[in-house]
Amino acid sequence: MSLALKVYCKSVSKDLIPKIMERLNEFDMVVSIHPDFKFDPKEDAGFLPFKFRFKNPPFEDVRDKELKSGFELYIDEFSLQEEKEKLNPKLSFIDKLLGKKKQEIEFAPLEIEARLKDCKISVSFVWRAGDTFNLRFVLLVSAILTELTNGVSGFEDGTWYDNNNIVENAFQEVIEYEQSIPEAELDFYEFDEW
Repeated sequence: MSLALKVYCKSVSKDLIPKIMERLNEFDMVVSIHPDFKFDPKEDAGFLPFKFRFKNPPFEDVRDKELKSGFELYIDEFSLQEEKEKLNPKLSFIDKLLGKKKQEIEFAPLEIEARLKDCKISVSFVWRAGDTFNLRFVLLVSAILTELTNGVSGFEDGTWYDNNNIVENAFQEVIEYEQSIPEAELDFYEFDEW
């Protein structure tokens, strides 16, 4: 089973990468992203790996080890109007004759839609269970991207994140999750090469 989290924003560019790395390195690790990554929608679809080492490891098994983790990333054009039209198709001629009324389905709560109307890009973060540290990178990178772009983020099930302290809240979720895992169940990958 895979999970997906999306960040909606006006634009993304390679200029964001150093800022994301700088912010990631504030969270008790030394991180680098795959050197070929450029936030290019055509070139950068698929698995995005990160190399990292903990400064103060949460588990003995990862002490002094360079690790690899990541997630799938997809960058697509976004239009709130088009998404709403998909949810609310026009009534057919027959439906109109039968007097059916069009029911308006919201894409998101109205306050979120007000922020989404200026967004032109959606960045999807997709991950699967299997690597203990996937969640760390999905939550932190998506929160940092949301913060840097003044974007909107949420899960496809309709759960939306508040931008206030989004990165710090994401890190708190990461810590709570990692502390809930017994060290015997730790699943990680040592870094070998890009």
